[in-house]
Amino acid sequence: MATQTMPTHNNLFQSAARVSFVLYTLALLTATHWPGLSIKGPVSRTDLIIHAGAFGVWTLLLGATGWVRSKSCIRRQTLIVGLIGIAYSIFDETTQPIFHRVFDLLDLAADSIGVVLASLFLLVIWYRNNGGQCKIEHASILRSETLAEPSPETRS
Repeated sequence: MATQTMPTHNNLFQSAARVSFVLYTLALLTATHWPGLSIKGPVSRTDLIIHAGAFGVWTLLLGATGWVRSKSCIRRQTLIVGLIGIAYSIFDETTQPIFHRVFDLLDLAADSIGVVLASLFLLVIWYRNNGGQCKIEHASILRSETLAEPSPETRS
């Protein structure tokens, strides 16, 4: 008879991150494609700051989902997350004219800056969680209780 295991803190975190990522992606896609939506702020081109922040959050959530993993190195994993983020920002900007919005290279640059900054933040967190090693032992955003090898009875 199979025994059920209790979900760990990391599994619950990843599940919440996945739901949050999907909902956030839908909200971001809606906000960036809504016809006639404009943002006024205290400085010229406040929207660029919002673009960087919005795509930075998107990238952090993608990293937290655990969907993007590299078996060999945290740097590769970070690069993949960053490239996916930049690809999504290109998709987002290039599809806006379909909805009577304007493709703007400055928006794309701001999106990419947000993605790069968030990717660097993920890289630091993942390195810290793996004892400064490139080899991935634990790529979650949350630190596990131990980074040691699992015991023989837990490997099965």
